[in-house]
Amino acid sequence: MRCVLIYNPAAGRKPDLRQAQIRQIASALTAEGHSVDCVSTTGPASAAAQAREAALASTDVIFACGGDGTVHEVLQGLVSENEMPASILGVIPLGCANALARHLRLSLDPATAALQQLRGTTCIIPVGRVVCSGSVRYFTVMAGIGPDGALVHSLVTRHKTQLGRFAYYLHATRLFATHRFHPFEIEYKPAAFGNRVIRTAVGVMATRVDSLGGLFSGLTSRRASVRHTALHLHILAPPAWLSLPLWFLSGWLRMPGVNPFLHSVHVDSFSCRSIAGHAPHLQADGEWLGCLPMQVSMVPNALRILLPHI
Repeated sequence: MRCVLIYNPAAGRKPDLRQAQIRQIASALTAEGHSVDCVSTTGPASAAAQAREAALASTDVIFACGGDGTVHEVLQGLVSENEMPASILGVIPLGCANALARHLRLSLDPATAALQQLRGTTCIIPVGRVVCSGSVRYFTVMAGIGPDGALVHSLVTRHKTQLGRFAYYLHATRLFATHRFHPFEIEYKPAAFGNRVIRTAVGVMATRVDSLGGLFSGLTSRRASVRHTALHLHILAPPAWLSLPLWFLSGWLRMPGVNPFLHSVHVDSFSCRSIAGHAPHLQADGEWLGCLPMQVSMVPNALRILLPHI
């Protein structure tokens, strides 16, 4: 197979280690008879254009080498809404959370993960679609409005991958304890049946994986899957000063049903709009996308992805 490895040479706290990891992955694939090209990103959002260019050049597999943010950027160049996607997305976990890689049950050893996928199967999956400020972005892991959107926005000017997991958690705790989260409206229709519903929320999270990793692992559903055509929508009701800590506590205990402020439902789409002039932040796959209003929907058969044999 013809493979392309797309990676950010400046990512992580040890750039030299990242280069060594890419060489190790390339050597492992070459030893198995695959053709490999290593492509480093050239700036913010360049990975999408580079992935699209590789796909147009008839590359078989395009590996996103990095964390969920790198996967998110590569994804933008590979999703197809109107025809069968050509190239296949592979995931090499080199980040901190690696939520998608963990969901796919990939090894956290980069070379092993690459071989696992090439020896596995190909699956065509739906992706989430966010429309905000006239722009369209796709996601595989999750989209969130409110607390997690504010957290990601606060890190826009920082080097997230250089914070370290403990520093990241400390920053999140400080933000959640001191920031005022304004309510907004969410409108949705349950996927199975029912009429459209409008609720007031201080936080919304639409998930597609069974764990977000680390301290946030309990905030999603264990039944969530990237293969599902519906989103697992979690709606947090006001007041934020009470509902937010209860959300984390019930998530850590794996007892979301005891939280009276949390409502979970499966939806095909939803929209959010601001109230009284306050426009909360939103993010997808750990990337800040802007502020409300926004709409989220699902795009069927939009992405080919490699899955390991489990």
